Amino acid sequence: MQAWSNGVYRSVEHRVVTNKFKERFSTAFFLCPSYDTEILSCVEPCLYRKFTFREFRQQVQEDVKNFGYKIGLPRFLVSTN
Repeated sequence: MQAWSNGVYRSVEHRVVTNKFKERFSTAFFLCPSYDTEILSCVEPCLYRKFTFREFRQQVQEDVKNFGYKIGLPRFLVSTN
């Protein structure tokens, strides 16, 4: 997988408009890849270092445990130093 197209792909803000007269159903559109799937960019210069989906999930769990929220992809940005 490419690291969400090297920062080009942006996740949309989830905004639900409820309708009290009609039932609403949600379904997953994207499913998680296997934990050994490498996520990397095919665009140069790379904004993100190469990582596995397992590393991503572990980092998300650590961040939620330590900070109470998910940091996500910024954890894998290539250092500009």
